[in-house]
Amino acid sequence: MQIEWSQEKVEIREAGSGPSLLLVHGYPLDGAMWSSVARRLAARFRVVKPDLPGRAGNPTGPSASLENYVDFVEAVLENLEAPVGLAGFSMGGYISLALMRRQPPKVAALALVDTRAVADDEAGKKKRDESIAILKDSGVEPIADAILPKLLSPDGMTRKDLVERVRRIILRQTPAALESDLAAMRDRKDSTDLLRELALPTLVAAGEHDVISPAAEGQALAHAIPGARFVQIAGAGHLTPMEAPAAVAKALADFFSETLGARG
Repeated sequence: MQIEWSQEKVEIREAGSGPSLLLVHGYPLDGAMWSSVARRLAARFRVVKPDLPGRAGNPTGPSASLENYVDFVEAVLENLEAPVGLAGFSMGGYISLALMRRQPPKVAALALVDTRAVADDEAGKKKRDESIAILKDSGVEPIADAILPKLLSPDGMTRKDLVERVRRIILRQTPAALESDLAAMRDRKDSTDLLRELALPTLVAAGEHDVISPAAEGQALAHAIPGARFVQIAGAGHLTPMEAPAAVAKALADFFSETLGARG
């Protein structure tokens, strides 16, 4: 699929057929983080996994604004037929919640994967600024070194092939793109007040060993959304779509099949 964005043509990766699922990636990654999940979902759904601005698959300039990312995701959404299922991982969850403030009529169901609704506190903002300084001084590699043990569980860190795949995705990002991500996350609005107003089926998923968005926070997030359900991904850390793709795909397939009416 190709869309017009920021006066450029942007290619959007997709696979499969059926109701549309729009998968939004997290930091410091790109849409390929969803690949193993997308392959499993493509039997039932049209799976769309865009790269956010500043990535190799989307060379339009990043703007250090979460709302700019939301604008881009909304532009992708406009090219899909209703009903659409929206799933956001980590930063993608922040983007998805910000998009829901606009009440997009095509989105019929929402999945929030390893994410949270609260904004950064002062300590969190300071850490974002420190990471931006590292990117400016030393590039992406030290970011990859520091974040990998936080993205994966201890068991996941022993899987050489998995570690190499995640590291490869991180290292192909530009410092400018990751600086934009960090500033966008640092300055994002708190979405806690939105949760009780969400009037669509919602799934919250979190890794059992997630140290960035702990499972207990995921349970609290689901509890705050009327009628939401919570799924814990056993044995996984934060990056559940890459560490436990079969479990994440099953959770999403079961949820979106029920809410979007996909074939079984």
